[in-house]
Amino acid sequence: MSTATNLTPDKLRQRKRTIGIIAIVLLLLFTVLAIVGIITFIVWIIADLVVALIANLMLKRVGRVNL
Repeated sequence: MSTATNLTPDKLRQRKRTIGIIAIVLLLLFTVLAIVGIITFIVWIIADLVVALIANLMLKRVGRVNL
C-alpha cells in the first residue's frame, strides 16, 4: 500500500515544520559562513536560492498528499 494511507494531518504538519526548520538552519549556516568569510558573496546567494527552491518543492510535494 502507499505511504499516504498512514499519514494524518498532524504528521503532515510535523513534516512541513521539519522541512521549514531544516531550511532555516541551512540559510542561517550559509549566512554565518558568508559573514565569517569562508564562502564568497556569490556562493552565498546561490546556496540560499538552492535551499529555498528545494524547500519550496518539498513543501509543495508534501502538501499534495491525499489523506
